[in-house]
Amino acid sequence: MLRQRVLTALALGLPALALVAWGPNIAVLALVVLILALASWEWAGLAGAPGTPARVLLGAAVVIPVAVLGSAPVAGLHYLLLALALVWWLVVLLVLPFYREHEARVAGRFNALFTVAGILALVPAGMALVWLHALAPLLVVYLVVLVGLADTGAYFAGKSFGRNPLAPHISPGKTREGLFGGLLTVLAFAIVVAAVWGLAPMDALVFVLLSVLIGLVSVVGDLFESILKREADAKDSGSLLPGHGGILDRFDSMIAAAPVFLAGLLWLALIPVPATGL
Repeated sequence: MLRQRVLTALALGLPALALVAWGPNIAVLALVVLILALASWEWAGLAGAPGTPARVLLGAAVVIPVAVLGSAPVAGLHYLLLALALVWWLVVLLVLPFYREHEARVAGRFNALFTVAGILALVPAGMALVWLHALAPLLVVYLVVLVGLADTGAYFAGKSFGRNPLAPHISPGKTREGLFGGLLTVLAFAIVVAAVWGLAPMDALVFVLLSVLIGLVSVVGDLFESILKREADAKDSGSLLPGHGGILDRFDSMIAAAPVFLAGLLWLALIPVPATGL
């Protein structure tokens, strides 16, 4: 299984990262729209959307705003959606400890709340990735690698040292030791990148702290998708990626991490704030 996961990641991940690093923004927008279309299809399935038309409708509600926002100059709406995403993920973070599986649920029943949640989560994430790429493509590459390392570090630390469950009511396999291992991996990676990029000491400190925060936020996205799968009585969101499951299974951490990372970079003035059309 691990070998299959690695081969899939190399076969699909490396070309995608190359496109992000050196491709034009319009190509990255197309890639993000494709990923979101597939992710929203799977999200609709987990939310119990009744049939193909409902899944297509959710996909349109996600990809059309991202396509429009991603091809338009930064304006007040971009900042509004970014702020909305921060509020949304803060609410999710506060709710996670109180989640308990709904015993009376019926797998496959349409869940309107989760459907709306898909729009709230996916649209800002897609917009943030395209926006960040327009400002600094290598920061998108950094974010993708950072989130992947957080997950990888947590996986190996959890298998080796995991004893204490992190969120047993949501994802029993995740442990506090795994979380700590993932954050240590992120910390080491951020320190190395800050040194290679030659950041000033204060900027480097802020950058590293933000990166560790993003490592934590990525776990929130992962746990929220675990709730979706638990409520749908599904092991994976799909089967498109051998060894990984569905697109959403690989993109769940990024959904939460992307808007928070962009907001942090802008707020901390680590990247220039674009002038708006207002």
